Parts: sequence; structure tokens; C-alpha cells
Amino acid sequence: MSEIDDLKKKLAMACRMLCFAELVDYSGHISVRIPGTDRFLVNGHPVSRAEVTADDIVTFDPDGKRVEGKWNLPSELPMHSRTYRVREDVQCVAHLHNRMVVVLSMADRPLIPASNPGALFGPGPLPVYQDPALIHTNEQGDAVARTLGAADAAILRGHGSIVVGNSIEWTFAACIDLEESAARLYYASLLGPVRFYTEDELQRVAKGRRHMPVIQKIWDHYTVKARQAGLLGNL
Repeated sequence: MSEIDDLKKKLAMACRMLCFAELVDYSGHISVRIPGTDRFLVNGHPVSRAEVTADDIVTFDPDGKRVEGKWNLPSELPMHSRTYRVREDVQCVAHLHNRMVVVLSMADRPLIPASNPGALFGPGPLPVYQDPALIHTNEQGDAVARTLGAADAAILRGHGSIVVGNSIEWTFAACIDLEESAARLYYASLLGPVRFYTEDELQRVAKGRRHMPVIQKIWDHYTVKARQAGLLGNL
């Protein structure tokens, strides 16, 4: 199996696992940069996120044009292509429809770390892209990329989020941590004032949370869960 074939299989696997974790639904997508090239891979449209295979992955160029693949590109591809343009450090981009993150944005509640999963994203609050419209144009994609800035994630108000990372595994783990952080913050707020992490606490927790063995542990855990649920066959 070639490096690109392996990358396609891993991307399909990540897409199914994001669906299993209920972070994408009938929409949502994840892309990855092909190392050493100016090409990228993304799950094709309109294939169900629950059954994407390596054969369903589409290749696109920096202009967001399809280069190879039998399916169409996602309609919101500009948030991927325009982010890659300005973030050379980013190797993977995910667009989620994560329920608890959206709920907080609907109430204008800032997402600030108050539990360990949130420490992955720094001191907060996470940046928020305020326009709830779908990201169909390069201009909108540029606006999302500006909102994201140097952060690892940004909230799309009433819509979802964009999460970036240096690998598929890292980005997947960040997607899990983002939603878990939002859920814990929401439930804690029902009990009273939330005790947010101090700068010192955040730095000490983040040091361990951003450790690659922890990232791999999250990836491996969800791989096992998805496999036990019968969702990783025929990749």
C-alpha cells in the first residue's frame, strides 16, 4: 500500500469515527495535506460519513479544485482550502457539527478551559466566527481562516466548528476534546459559577494533554470502540 493509499484509508477511518462520536452527521468533513505536495485529500460528497471508504476520498488543489476522485468536493471546502493557504503548520482540517459547542455559541457563552480536555486549546476563549451562513465562497473561507488565526479551533456560531492539527490523529483527538470541554462547561454552568483554570493550571495540564502518547491513546480508544461497533469494515 502506498503512502497516499494509507492516508486515504486513515482519513476514511477518521471520518467514520467522527460520525460514530456524533461530531459529524450527514454533513461535516475532514481533510489532510499530502506530504511533500500541494495537494490535499477530503471525504467526497454526497457519501455518508458513516461508510466512507478510501475509494471515496477526493484529491483537491490549493485553489479548491478537484484533481482526482469520483465524487464531488464538499460544498464548504473553502474553509479547508483557505485555511491551508495561511497556515503552513496545519496538516489536517476538520469541520464538525458538534452539538454542545453549538449550544454554547447560541447562548453567547465563551468556551474557556475549565476541565482537562479544554486545556488542549490554550487559555481561551476560543475565537468565534459570527456569521451562521454556510461557507461556500473563498471570501467566507478567508474570513473563517482569519477568525481561526493561530488557534487550534474556532467556533462557527449556530453551525459547528473548525479544528486543525498536525496530523489526522491529532486533529481527531482535538475534535473529541473540544466537544467534551463544551459539554462539561455546559453542565457545570447549570450548577452555578464555573471555576476556570488559572494560567498556571492551564499550562501544567496542557503540557500533558498535548503529549503525543495522549493523542495516540484517544485515537486508539475510539478505533477500538468503532471496530467493536462494526463500523470499520471495508475501509
